[in-house]
Amino acid sequence: MKTFRSFVFVLLMAILLSGCYIKLYEENGLETRLDGNDMVFILKSEAGAIELLIDETIDFSALLVPDDYLKIVKHIDESTLIALARGSTINQGEEILRIEGLTEKSLITSIKIWNICDTYHESNGTEPELLGDFTGDGQVEGFDFIPFAQSYGNAVGSPGYDSIYDMSSLENPAGKAFSGIWAKIYSQEGVPDGKIDGPDFIVFANNYGFANPYLGTWTFTGAIDYESSSFGQVDATGEGTATIQSSNFNLVGNVTMYFEADYEDESGNPLHSEMTTTINNVSFDFDNLIMTIDATVEDPTGSGSTYDVRLRGALRTVGDALYAEVPSGDIYLLNPERKVGTWSGSKQ
Repeated sequence: MKTFRSFVFVLLMAILLSGCYIKLYEENGLETRLDGNDMVFILKSEAGAIELLIDETIDFSALLVPDDYLKIVKHIDESTLIALARGSTINQGEEILRIEGLTEKSLITSIKIWNICDTYHESNGTEPELLGDFTGDGQVEGFDFIPFAQSYGNAVGSPGYDSIYDMSSLENPAGKAFSGIWAKIYSQEGVPDGKIDGPDFIVFANNYGFANPYLGTWTFTGAIDYESSSFGQVDATGEGTATIQSSNFNLVGNVTMYFEADYEDESGNPLHSEMTTTINNVSFDFDNLIMTIDATVEDPTGSGSTYDVRLRGALRTVGDALYAEVPSGDIYLLNPERKVGTWSGSKQ
C-alpha cells in the first residue's frame, strides 16, 4: 500500500508540474462548421496560440478574427499559414476565426494549438527584460510585431530565421519570473528551440502593449543636511519629477528638481534661497537592484558655479517582487564623493 501511495503522489506531482509547461495539441482542438459559405472555427479547449495551414491561397480580407487578436498570415507556395494569439488566454468555446468562401474542410492540412499554464516562474537571477521589445524603445508595439510576424514560421537554417525572436519553447518556456510591477510580463527568456512558432507568439502577444515598468514619470523628494566648508550648515528640502522615455533610460528634455535651501553667508548670517538641480542621467543596476541618478546643482548664491551630485538607492523588493520605487536613498556630492542627504522616489 505504501508503494502504491508513493506512486500516486509522484503521478499527481507530475501532472501538476506538467501543467506549467507549454502543451501542443494537434487536429482535435478545433471544431469546424459551415455557416453559409463561411468556415467557422470554434476552440474546444483553452489556448495561448493557434496555427492553421490551409491548402489554398486565401485573400487576407476573407480572414475574420476578433478585434483583440494578433494575426499573422503568410502565403507559402499555394497554401495559407494563419497564426492567432492575444494578450490573455483564448477561452474554450470562442469563435476564433471565420474564413469567407471556404467550404471544404479537407483543405485544412494542419492545426496546432499551444497552451501554457500561466504561473509564476522563479527567477534564474538574470535582470528582468521586456520580451518582445525588439526595437529597444521600451515598449512592445506594432514596430516590434512587423519583424516578428515576418520571421514567424522560420527555423534555423532558413533565411528568415533570427534568434532574437526565438524567445521560448515547449520544453523550456519563457517565464513571468518577477512579481510586483513585472507580474503580468514575460521577463525571462526560455531556451530557444531553433524555430519561431506558437510558444514565441504566446510571449509576444502577452507582452504586446506593455511598456518597461520603469519608464514614465517619477516623483522625487529629497533633503540635504551637511556642514559645508563654504556655506556652513546647509539644510535643504525639495521635490521634482523626471520622465524616462526609453529602455536605455533617456530622459525627456532637461529635467530639473527644485530645492529650498537654508545656509549661511561668509559672515555667518542665515540665508534662504532656491536651488535648481538638473538631472543628467538615470541608470539601473539590475544585478544589485540599484537606481542611480547623476545631476548638477547650481550654486545657491548665484555665482554661476555648479556641483556634481549623485543620488543612489535600492529599488523596493519583496522576495522576487520588484517595484518602481526607491523608499530611501543617499545623496552624494562628488569630487570627492561624500554623503550630504537622503532622497526617495517612485513612478507615478
